Amino acid sequence: MNLVRFSNPAYSANRGLVDELFNNFFNNDYHESYVNKNSRKPATNVFETENDFKIEVLLPGFAKENVQINYQNNLLTIKAENEVKEENEMEYKYEHREFETFNFEKQFRIPKSVNDKKINAKFENGILNIVLPKKEEKVEKTPKEIKIA
Repeated sequence: MNLVRFSNPAYSANRGLVDELFNNFFNNDYHESYVNKNSRKPATNVFETENDFKIEVLLPGFAKENVQINYQNNLLTIKAENEVKEENEMEYKYEHREFETFNFEKQFRIPKSVNDKKINAKFENGILNIVLPKKEEKVEKTPKEIKIA
């Protein structure tokens, strides 16, 4: 007969919360652990319509000049680099911090149905909008009946 250890789910959930509380007690920012674990890529929306795909990338704190978009071999690459400002620790100390600007690179695999010659992008109010038009599909004509003479 094997001995099976029983764990109460409520106890283990509460224990995890208490452990997290004490582990983060000495940090100035509770969200710091989340920010450090986050993959540091901006929020993105991808839409598809009958005629095109649309990608929206949330880029607050970035200027249009700091963003590069490249397309090669059905791979769309978005890269943004911002100057990292050296902050004087003696002057400011964060009491609460939920966001910061960071450098990143994000890639999207694009279907072959996209017309790469007509891809366009617009950067407005911290949101990068990329429109990827689909290729016009050739409509097959209905078979033509040929009469035998």
